[in-house]
Amino acid sequence: GGALEGQTILITGGTGFLGKVLTEKLLRTCNVKHIYILIREKKGKSINERINAILEDPLFSILSADKPKFRQKISTMSGDCGLPGLGLSLEDRQKIIDEVSVIFHGAATLKFDEDLKIAHTINIKGTKQMLDLAKEVKHLKTFVHISTAYTNCHLNKIEEKIYEPPMDEERLQQMVENMDDELIKAILPKILGKWPNTYAFTKAMAEFVASKYVKELPLVIFRPGVVVGTYQEPVIGWTDNLYGPTGIVVGAGCGLLHSLHADIECTANLVPVDMTVAALIASAAEKIESEKHDLPIYNYVSCTDNPLLWREFKRLIEKHGDEVPTIRAVWCYFMTIHKLWITHFLCVIFLHYIPAIIMDGIGFLTRSKNPSLYKVYKKIDKHSDVLSYFSFRSWEFANDSVKTLWSRLSPDDKINFNFDINSLDWDRFFYNYIRGLRFYLLKDEWSTLPQATIKWNRFKLAHKCIKIGLLLLCLKMVWTIATTTYSL
Repeated sequence: GGALEGQTILITGGTGFLGKVLTEKLLRTCNVKHIYILIREKKGKSINERINAILEDPLFSILSADKPKFRQKISTMSGDCGLPGLGLSLEDRQKIIDEVSVIFHGAATLKFDEDLKIAHTINIKGTKQMLDLAKEVKHLKTFVHISTAYTNCHLNKIEEKIYEPPMDEERLQQMVENMDDELIKAILPKILGKWPNTYAFTKAMAEFVASKYVKELPLVIFRPGVVVGTYQEPVIGWTDNLYGPTGIVVGAGCGLLHSLHADIECTANLVPVDMTVAALIASAAEKIESEKHDLPIYNYVSCTDNPLLWREFKRLIEKHGDEVPTIRAVWCYFMTIHKLWITHFLCVIFLHYIPAIIMDGIGFLTRSKNPSLYKVYKKIDKHSDVLSYFSFRSWEFANDSVKTLWSRLSPDDKINFNFDINSLDWDRFFYNYIRGLRFYLLKDEWSTLPQATIKWNRFKLAHKCIKIGLLLLCLKMVWTIATTTYSL
């Protein structure tokens, strides 16, 4: 943390989940000089409206209480990694060149099934433009490229090194520029090769592009696992999105998701966002203090030293979810995990789509304004299908660089920047994670808990009655068939 004191930081992707926590931590703990956040207008909101909404989030409540004037250290720059020249004005570009000393490049499109042209423009071209800009920065101490642990997910063992790219970057650029969308869609599986989606594919390409700048820039590549809510700081259990496993937990907790296609013996490679950010900052500080012209790569994962199986994931969300049901639940929790696709498919038909069609029919007849459950399940299915690649595999990650980084921290820094994944207690994490989802994501106040518990218990009773009713119906059918056959 000391190495970042007095530094002027540029963050891309600062409005994202990881970017928000990084901004907060730098301001609260590192005593940086100033932070520039590259931000674009979105959904009709100006960049000032967007940053003000972010800084009003409960995530910044501790910082706001400790340092009421912290906003003076934040400036926004209108920009977009998907535009030529990053969409920067000449004035802002010059400011970066003259003032910035540390760059955290986290801007990316995170949609696994993103259109290849868009993923290429933001994840590869945007990264290249950031690296070219960094070459002009006068006082650059380090450039941290935030990647993902899954850039080379086609391999069983992933080391902390650069791998050969999926294809030549110039060839890919020619393809996306010269081919129409329909043709790209038609040949996409051939383009992706061993990579499962456009996200992993373009992030792998971006790493290789970045590695070419190693002689010109003080580079770091940081690869986190599946980033989820906060463990300890600044507020416990905070999260702000439905990506990845969080969508599963919320869907199941609201009584919507009842079947998951996964192997319960595989590992869910989750990492809390606050521990991820602590490791990210430590990796930047290490590069600033280092005199080596190498390319340090950090695989920040949990599955190597503190693995969590999907079976345990299910047990923990059941255990802690039952304690704090949400008022927004439409049914009680019951979730089944299936390794066989056919059993998962049957459960989806009978537990998702048939009830959805019935409920939508009732809604239509009563002119209800509730959203279509059928459309909700279509979205859930799409989300689950994308995740199934990762829920059926376990990877072996090397993380020696992360362990060395942790061992080099001073005792004080180990307290202020705890990223020791061995210290993570999964039971305690899920206790807070579930409560955080209820409060921060579903915006469900604690005052609703007594009413939600009554509703939850009624759902559970109704669920048991339906199960008993179906069992009796099956027995009646078997009895009828048996007696008819016997009488013949």
